[in-house]
Amino acid sequence: MNIHNPHRDGISKRIFQNGCYECHHLSRLSRLLLSHSHSLYSSSSSSSSSSSSSTIDCLVVGGGISGATLAHNLFYGDDDDDGNGGGLDVLLTESRSYLGGNVQSTLHADADGSFLFENGPNSFATQPSVVRISHQLNIQDQLVFADESLPPWVNHHGKLHPLPKGKGGKGARGQLELLFGSNGILKFGLTGDLLSWPGKIRAAVGALAGHAPPPADGTEETIRDWVTRILGEEVFARIIDPFVSGVYAGDPSTLSMKAALPKIARIEEYSYDIEWNKFGAIFYGGLARQVELTKERKADPPKPEWVEFEYGNPGSYKNGLSTLPKAIEKELGDRVKLEWTLTRVSRIDPSRPSLG
Repeated sequence: MNIHNPHRDGISKRIFQNGCYECHHLSRLSRLLLSHSHSLYSSSSSSSSSSSSSTIDCLVVGGGISGATLAHNLFYGDDDDDGNGGGLDVLLTESRSYLGGNVQSTLHADADGSFLFENGPNSFATQPSVVRISHQLNIQDQLVFADESLPPWVNHHGKLHPLPKGKGGKGARGQLELLFGSNGILKFGLTGDLLSWPGKIRAAVGALAGHAPPPADGTEETIRDWVTRILGEEVFARIIDPFVSGVYAGDPSTLSMKAALPKIARIEEYSYDIEWNKFGAIFYGGLARQVELTKERKADPPKPEWVEFEYGNPGSYKNGLSTLPKAIEKELGDRVKLEWTLTRVSRIDPSRPSLG
């Protein structure tokens, strides 16, 4: 589940100064669109057709989890605001009858009892952005996290295999646990049978010795391209694919590595920045990135009123991931328009930019 983070990669200034994300002129354009005519939209919802024309600060088209969290961030304002007037006047439109996109949680009951079923992603990797937005929406008491001391598991050929994992230690202790602990990388490599020995050797070479460089022509790599180039096909198919599918409910063969997993993708850059690491062995870049992450987290710690969490730990909500988009829909109220479809975008003022 990919949650929009207003403080990622320097985006926050564009959001709160220019009033939009990804294309800052959208807020100006949306004022023209909605004050001009509702004929720009077609809707099967009677509530939306009864709305009068209005002028807003920003129009967000598409209410998937990224669009929904983006709309919340724009509406709520900066972290220092209380959510009452600190942000922008936003309209969020979605062609489907619900917010959240692939994020759908269903309570299923049968003869064996009832259970919660996720139709799309089944968890998120916990980051401050998730905890922050949960706090702002008053749903942080619904957050649930995996036991940090236990490893994740993969089902391969009918057998469960534990993956390398620390035991929740902080800093250097956590790194030692990850490398040498009872669920560590060393034990996984020597005694685990998820990967074949050729697969283990291929992964070790990419991690400790080096790998092929990224495409010289700058072609954007998918998650599969990136992982296979660096660690081999087995690591992708047996380790990465199951977890990416679980978090994004998408195909790693089509998902952009830099867009979906930017922090991991940057590890390669750190690897090549090490002068003696000529072939970009990813392990050393990971260590360098971990040192930097520790500094970043100390410089910008979580707020004391937030629920405690561990970075990257799998998480969800007691009633499923759809708790989040439902809370956003409740917060925004009539600023959410379901079953609305954008049919055209028109230039009204020739001096203003337009989208096609």
